[in-house]
Order: sequence, then C-alpha cells, then structure tokens
Amino acid sequence: MKYYFLILFSFYCLAVRGQIAECDNGMYQTEQFSSFTVQSDVQYGQAVNSEGLSVDLLMDIYLPDGDARTQRPVLVLAHGGSFIGGSKTADNSIVELCGRFAKLGYVTVSMNYRLENPLTIFLSPNIELTFVEAVYRAVQDQKAAIRFLRRSVAEQGNPYGIDPDRVVVGGNSAGAILSLHNAYLDKVSEVPTGVSPALGDLEGTSGNPGYSSGVQAVINICGALADSSWLETGDQPFVSMHGDQDGTVPHNTAIANPGIPVMEVDGSLTLNQRAQNLGVRNDFYLWKGAGHSPQNSSAAYMDSTFWYVRDFLWDMVCNDQLNLGENFVATSSVFPNPFPQNSKSTLHFTSVWTGKVRLVNEAGIELVRRDLKNQGGLTDLPELPSGTYFILWTKASGKTEIHKLVIQE
Repeated sequence: MKYYFLILFSFYCLAVRGQIAECDNGMYQTEQFSSFTVQSDVQYGQAVNSEGLSVDLLMDIYLPDGDARTQRPVLVLAHGGSFIGGSKTADNSIVELCGRFAKLGYVTVSMNYRLENPLTIFLSPNIELTFVEAVYRAVQDQKAAIRFLRRSVAEQGNPYGIDPDRVVVGGNSAGAILSLHNAYLDKVSEVPTGVSPALGDLEGTSGNPGYSSGVQAVINICGALADSSWLETGDQPFVSMHGDQDGTVPHNTAIANPGIPVMEVDGSLTLNQRAQNLGVRNDFYLWKGAGHSPQNSSAAYMDSTFWYVRDFLWDMVCNDQLNLGENFVATSSVFPNPFPQNSKSTLHFTSVWTGKVRLVNEAGIELVRRDLKNQGGLTDLPELPSGTYFILWTKASGKTEIHKLVIQE
C-alpha cells in the first residue's frame, strides 16, 4: 500500500529530531540487548478460509529485554510454505531474524496467515486463480496484523512499545510474496481478473477496522510480484535477496513452481530493474549459484541475509529514509473544505501543484489519480459519499504530502 499515514506535522518534527540520537551507540546496527522475550500466540484477528472455516490469526511478538523505549520501529515478518504450509515458528529463518533484530532494538513479529488446502490448489481447474486468491487472503491477514499493532497503540496504551509510523513488512518465500503484494498491489484496478468478489476488498475483514494498514518498507527474501508494473514511482523502498538458481520462485520473470507450475511472476531481479528505472530505493543482493531460500539451511547464508537487511534498515531508520517526510498538512491547504458533494465544484490549492495526486478514502482505496503540472486545483471530481478523504500529493522530489479533505452533503 502506498504511503498515507496520518502523522501530525508537529509529531513528525519531533520524530525527525529524535532519529539521529536514537541511533547513537550502535542502535539498530550492533547487538544492544543480550536477550528477548516472546509473547506467543497473540491473536490479531479472525477470518474465514477457502473451506468456510473460521481461523484464529496469531502472531508471536519479540521484545528486547531491558529496553525501556516506547517508540521502536516494528518488523512484521511472514513465513514461507507456498501458501499451503508453514507457520510462525516453523520457518527457522524468520524465527532467527526476529530474534536477531529484537537484539538490535526492533520489535519484531512472526505472523501466521490463512493457508490453502494443497489439494485445492493442485487439483484446481484454474491453478493460477486459486493461487492468486490464496495470496489475496494472506495480504488481507497481514493488513489486519498491522492494524492490530496500530490499534494497540491507540486503544491499549502501546503495550509493545512501538512507533506506529515505522512499520516494515517482509518475509521469506511465500511470506515475501505476501509482503510485496501488500505494499504494491494497492488499487482496485490492479486486482487480477477473476478474484471472487466474496473475498472483499484488499483491506479484508480479518480484524481491527478503522486503522491504517500502510507500510513504509519491505524485506523481500526470495519473493516475487505477480506484476512488476504495480511498482510505481514514489513507492516504498525495499530490500531483496535471491538465488539465481531458484527453481521455486524465480529471481527473474518466469514460472513459479512450488511442486507444480503455478503462474508467471516477476522475481527480485525484475523488481530491482523496474525500481531502478522508477527511482524507487531498493537494495538487491543476488546469490550466485544459490537455490531457493538458502538461508534456511546454511549459517553463512543466514548471516549474509541478516547483515544485508540490517544495513538497509539501519539506513532507513537512522538516516530518515522511512519516508517520515510524508507529513500531514493542515486542511487549509485545500479549499473549500468541507467540500460539497458536487462533481461540478473545483477543489482549489493554496499553491501551484506539480506531480502525482491521488484521492483515497479512509480505507486507503484510491478513487482519483491525476498527473498535474503547475495546476491550482482539481476539476471534474466524481461525486463521492460524504465522509473523510485524503489527498496524497507526490512531488518531483519523491516526497508526499497528505491533505485531509471532508466531503459533506
């Protein structure tokens, strides 16, 4: 999902000033805490799987022991298993990364998500669509997990000591596929043809409505996107690691094959090339001669995974690269505000805008997209229901401002 976090500008300024000091003495770069505590089986939601059964959605939360800070960045990591197997404790690389990053000072999460019955996929008359729907459900679950964390800050006194405006998602194999789709499959028009309307929208109904599910960066270990064109200028930064001999999830554009050919996907090399063309920050490490998820069975590959992701995240957090510059702007920047339910009205800006402008609702669903050049307003807006909306203005610099807009009858 593109950035649309609602951060009051004053809090943003305080956060930026705190970044450098927070990273003093090796925080997020060297081990700061010798141990961590795992809060196991925290229920973040509930959802119905493809067989009509209700599934409790659980996560394990790793907290650094002896860390009194209350505004820590959080990593939400998902396990591999081809969307038919695995769990938050069965993927040893995810468990290992959660522990290591907790010792650096992060709050880390290993999450379960809905899995598909293997027979449903492998015996399906449309394997590709069945697989896509399995990914779709998993995306909805991860969004619910993120909303759960933000809800815990707003309603429960922040029991996990997290900064709700610094949330990174990622995973291994299927978990990376899930996280990439969470970040970059963000428009209704991008949802693959044939996905059942019964699944609902991208936000889903897995739990914790009313909170943002947006993320600020992605960790991609041997993952892929169904369509690299979903990656666009101004999108979240990401880090990728992938073996060039991966026969399960290809590192380039090829057929994914978790035991049976499923569908063509765009792997990490393809995503890296597109991101470079778009100016999207991404770090890419290609393991020469390595197959699928080599870090799961090799200490050396595990170490290189940790070090490479660590350095990417350190730069994101400590050099203000987690797009904290995307700030909430006073409502007076657009007028009239409230805006009447009348498509013939013009929404004016207090200055001339150039760049990409998007209008999203409170669920983060994009409703309007315009490319502007030296324009002072928006005309011919569609008639929209009354409610609260947000205008995202991405400038040539890549920074995005968010303007709250109220539409009333």
